[in-house]
Amino acid sequence: MYIYRQIADPLKSLVKTPVGKCLILTGARQTGKTTLLQREFTPGYEYHSFDEVLTRQDLARRPAAEWLARDRSYIFDEVHKSPGFLGTVKVILDRGKESNRVILSGSAQIQLLSAVRESLAGRSVTRELFPLTVAEMAGVSRPVACDLFSSESTRQVGELIRESSFSERMVESAAAARVKLDHVIAWGGMPALLELEEDEHRWIWLEEYCRTYLQRDVSDLGRVSDLDNFVRLERAASHRTAGILNYADLARDADLSPLTAKKYMRYLDLSYQTFLLDAFRKPGATRFIKAPKLHWVDIGVQRALSGLRSGLTGPQFESVVVGELVKLAKSLRLDVEMSYLRTKDGREVDLLVRLPTGAYLAWEVKSSARAAPADARHLRGLEPLLDGPLLAGFILYRGREVHAWDKNLFALPAPVLFAENV
Repeated sequence: MYIYRQIADPLKSLVKTPVGKCLILTGARQTGKTTLLQREFTPGYEYHSFDEVLTRQDLARRPAAEWLARDRSYIFDEVHKSPGFLGTVKVILDRGKESNRVILSGSAQIQLLSAVRESLAGRSVTRELFPLTVAEMAGVSRPVACDLFSSESTRQVGELIRESSFSERMVESAAAARVKLDHVIAWGGMPALLELEEDEHRWIWLEEYCRTYLQRDVSDLGRVSDLDNFVRLERAASHRTAGILNYADLARDADLSPLTAKKYMRYLDLSYQTFLLDAFRKPGATRFIKAPKLHWVDIGVQRALSGLRSGLTGPQFESVVVGELVKLAKSLRLDVEMSYLRTKDGREVDLLVRLPTGAYLAWEVKSSARAAPADARHLRGLEPLLDGPLLAGFILYRGREVHAWDKNLFALPAPVLFAENV
């Protein structure tokens, strides 16, 4: 079953431009890079994979002149496994026609991008593929979140929120998004899990993913000398999703030095398993916490590593919702900046989105099925802390009703964000 990816249209537009002559598509293993490229870019591009050893050796031996003589555009998948071949790619790009295009893909960002810096600097553009999003699973092409990110006034936000309450088609789309959000909450967004029906089989898949990729491939890529140390670090980090990252505390829990903990966390970030949400900063202000927040990209992987396999914690739900918005913004190249805010006296906002106009949207994520005005206490009076106007603040929760408090504070069921704005 092929699910259309939101990044597909931007990629197809990009490869037609002068800067898209060489496209690099990276992302965690098993997120669907090969499937996307084969479905969306062949037969226009000739596909070759470096995954299998004998095929890899045969491809690597072919001279650049042979590739040029065929006068084609090429996809070279898992090309990081033969870094020397990037020299051939360089010749194809430099000597080929303008119509001869190349797409490189690989899950090993550490190896691939390092090799690219040496061979293809200034000749390539990089994009990232993440696990499936709620909107993609629900078949939504333009989620409500995209329109919120393009809002220019509080009134415009309010009109969109009211429409989400009364439009029958939007209500139906939100119901479909809720089903997919529940799947992501339980299992994450790895495409392979959609093919499995038994919970036992899904846990087996996730456990094997953690063993064969996180613990073997990542340790190899990062030249981790002691796998046991790395495993302790990733398990300790899995319990800290949606938490402010303190390397000293993390190192203590994993029985490592802070320097080693920081290095291993960098490997998890480079392999698209975690991402760091920057802290909001304001020039001249000293009252803000500056450490980033740690989020796991895929909550299914986080569950498998942490052992938190039943129920839903507040931090898990926060990582799911924030992660969905981050993946959406990156996939569609939306012109927004994301951060979280925490002051030294304890005020915290889970997500701040700075819009192209310089205005902000603020989000608090609650895993409860009910929302009350008191939940918005950290959103009230927030604007003086910011360096731009606050268009609206939202409580994102697991209930089903939209509430409007004050002129720009709303409680919004999280699935509405990923519903089609029709």
